[in-house]
Amino acid sequence: MKRLLALILVWTLLVITGTIVSADGATHHHRHKSKFGRKARTAAIIAGGTGVGALVGGKKGAAIGGGGAGLYAFNRKAARHHFKGKTRTIGTVASGTAAGAGVGAVAGGKGAAAIGAGAGAAGSYLYSRHKHHKHYHRRY
Repeated sequence: MKRLLALILVWTLLVITGTIVSADGATHHHRHKSKFGRKARTAAIIAGGTGVGALVGGKKGAAIGGGGAGLYAFNRKAARHHFKGKTRTIGTVASGTAAGAGVGAVAGGKGAAAIGAGAGAAGSYLYSRHKHHKHYHRRY
């Protein structure tokens, strides 16, 4: 019953978010004054992922949800414009560590959680370094 409620909650949030995003894209404003700052939005994304993960899977689910949400939040376009590169790298690595620890804990307990945390940290660090070195140039 708890999982069904969490699933309904997640789908409702997705529908509402999709409606807001599609309506916001139709306004054609170049400068959008938001009451909710970019950095606060990043924190809200991570908190939401942690909350949904906790509802669905307890502590392990919270680690996976928060880690996944953090990976998304620190690598989206708005984060690239409003966070320094070092801050984004730290956030990405911390999120990958949390997600890896959660997956490891689900797979096999404390020892697997430690291995998962190390693998998540290493993988997310390599991912963030790979992303920073891509330069896109338009050919004419």
